[in-house]
Amino acid sequence: MTPLQSSAGPQGLTFVRLAALPHGRRILLRLSGADVRRFLQGILSADVEAARPGHALPAAILTVKGKLVTEAILLACGDGSLHLALPAEAADEAIALLDRHIIMDDVALARAEDVEFAMVWPEPLVAAGVECLATQYPGPGWLVFGAPAAVAAAVASAAEASPATWDARRIEAAAPGWGREITPGTFPPEVGFVAAVSYDKGCFMGQEPLARIHARGQVNRVLVRVHAGTCPEGPVELAASDRPQAGHAATWAPDPSGGASGLAIVHRSAASPGTVLSAAGIGPVEVRSGPLGDDPGVKGRK
Repeated sequence: MTPLQSSAGPQGLTFVRLAALPHGRRILLRLSGADVRRFLQGILSADVEAARPGHALPAAILTVKGKLVTEAILLACGDGSLHLALPAEAADEAIALLDRHIIMDDVALARAEDVEFAMVWPEPLVAAGVECLATQYPGPGWLVFGAPAAVAAAVASAAEASPATWDARRIEAAAPGWGREITPGTFPPEVGFVAAVSYDKGCFMGQEPLARIHARGQVNRVLVRVHAGTCPEGPVELAASDRPQAGHAATWAPDPSGGASGLAIVHRSAASPGTVLSAAGIGPVEVRSGPLGDDPGVKGRK
């Protein structure tokens, strides 16, 4: 695909400002120094060495026990530099953790508050003063970022999507969201976030517990798609006849065929298409998929 030039106006493009979404605001963490790539490879769950310029990758910053401190978007910019887009809610903790691990490394961190992030689709765009990176996270499309005025100018002729439209896009792509499905204190496989984990790159912070999960091939809770007859206004708790706390669903969007589609974290025993759960106030909720973004483990791989 050929990037659309902003001078002609990005025809047919849709965009959403991440700051307009629940839990969507991002902080740009710029990294500089000779050891940035090696340093990040030892911290992030993603394979930093596989990052190609012009792309963004999902990653996780984990505790030594393998549980999420936060997710992060690894930004592989066109000039070869690597930076991080961090959830604003978790940025302070994440930056402090990264700073503590810079010991003999030639790495400098610089927090940038005055940066706007947006997602555009179905085509990329080229505009002055912004970077446009292909990505599948936080959803499929292109992540655009730069000074707020530059981003506003770049998307000026595009159609702005509603949060519900963006959630529908995430649901279709099975892309879990920070503050919705992805929460601190969980393992990435529990929240459908295995795309952020490399099992082949070697050691990183929190790698050993995830390697044990990978060898065993099982976590008790997984991400699934669900469907309800009405669209809830917020998160709902899910119950099964034999399991009162079967899971919860935090992302919902109206379904064109009627009712609402959603993403839910449920107990593995309920993660089969056709399973019917209940939720107070909205009635039955049907599971519409098997586990998504799950790690079947070494024994589960064909």
